[in-house]
Amino acid sequence: MNDTEYRALIERDIAHLIHSQYSLRDQQNAIIFEKGEGAILTDVRGREYIDGLSSLWNVAVGHGRKELAEAAAAQMGSLAFANGYTGYSNLPSIQLAEKLVSLSYSNMDAVFFANSGSEANEVAFKLARFHWHLKGKMEKVKIITRRQAYHGGTLATTAATGLPPFWRGFGPLDPTFIREPTNHPFTPCTAECALAIEEQIIREGPDTVAAIIAEPVQGAGGVIPPGPDYFPTLRQVCDRQGVLLIADEVITGFGRTGRWFALRHWDVQPDIVTFAKAVTSAYVPLSGAIVSREIHQAILDAPLPDGRFMHGMTNSGHPGACAVALRNLQIFDDENLVESAASLGQRLQDGLRGLLSEDGVGDVRGLGLMAGVEIMADVEKRKPFPIELGVGPRVVAACKERGLISRNLADNYLLAPPLVTTPEQIDRIVDIVREAVREVVPWARRQKPEM
Repeated sequence: MNDTEYRALIERDIAHLIHSQYSLRDQQNAIIFEKGEGAILTDVRGREYIDGLSSLWNVAVGHGRKELAEAAAAQMGSLAFANGYTGYSNLPSIQLAEKLVSLSYSNMDAVFFANSGSEANEVAFKLARFHWHLKGKMEKVKIITRRQAYHGGTLATTAATGLPPFWRGFGPLDPTFIREPTNHPFTPCTAECALAIEEQIIREGPDTVAAIIAEPVQGAGGVIPPGPDYFPTLRQVCDRQGVLLIADEVITGFGRTGRWFALRHWDVQPDIVTFAKAVTSAYVPLSGAIVSREIHQAILDAPLPDGRFMHGMTNSGHPGACAVALRNLQIFDDENLVESAASLGQRLQDGLRGLLSEDGVGDVRGLGLMAGVEIMADVEKRKPFPIELGVGPRVVAACKERGLISRNLADNYLLAPPLVTTPEQIDRIVDIVREAVREVVPWARRQKPEM
């Protein structure tokens, strides 16, 4: 495609599409993708890029997997859709629910399917409140969330999100979501952070708090793994105060951290776990919430009519989506992708830690195949560059010019390549980030000589 044809396509895009997190300025020079293979994306002009974020943390088995398209076609050819409300079911949704329960945590028992990570967390909030409703504790409705957390784009999940830019223009936020600033930005949570949450629960009143929601590794908030004592202590806090623990594993689920689900790193079991993204590797939309035996049993034992769980979605348990998920998880097994993510993740982490000797690289964080590289003006004092310089976006642009696509949060460059990325591509990712830092940091220093 020549430049004239490309510009015409951009004009058509702007004329009729409103994109996620939309800015007209950003869309005027958008990359328009045409195809993908493995960890490589190709745009309409034939330029190839390493997909450094699995597109949106989700294309786990890589692009171009024809077996997933075939699974969708086969299921749609026999049963594309059928009513999945109570009184009806379909075979793929039953099989997938069994599979997910077996893969998650030993205390898990049942699944409610949805379409996106935002919807999965909405379901989790409703399940938590409904659980306490069934227990006769009608005041237990508040949800404690964390600073730097990202949980979705619906009204409730926006209120649960701890990143202020996502609140602009959408208020007022639901006051039953209590955003607890338990850590400084980009600093791992510790046992003390968990105990600070306990103090918050006590201030709010344990009889008013339904649950706390937490990402095992904060993803969109900057890739922030916790300290080793954080989640064991948080589990103890929840148990002491009678509060449910919701693990938002929309990003960390299905091998991203080198384990099927990430709280396994700390031998902690949640009460509810939410998933999306990699369950189908994004070939079709699917998400859900997995609940513990205790929560499931309370639903099963609830008397009718008042005990009916009155939440529903047209596409919950969609047979086509569930069939794709089952085939996707078979690929995980056949290709040992969880084990591969652990070894490739170590290679990525080791390579990026080598950047700590570069001027301006102040921190490298991560777990498995997800990482964040933080750029600072003064590493010793942890002083950032002035925000108006846009160092983070410049690093993104410099990487893009070199054939690597990912995204930033402030001056943090985030990475989560597909689980099928080759070792050579991992090494190239590290090299490109190094080259980008060497280009952008000297430029930033020239803009502010006193730094």
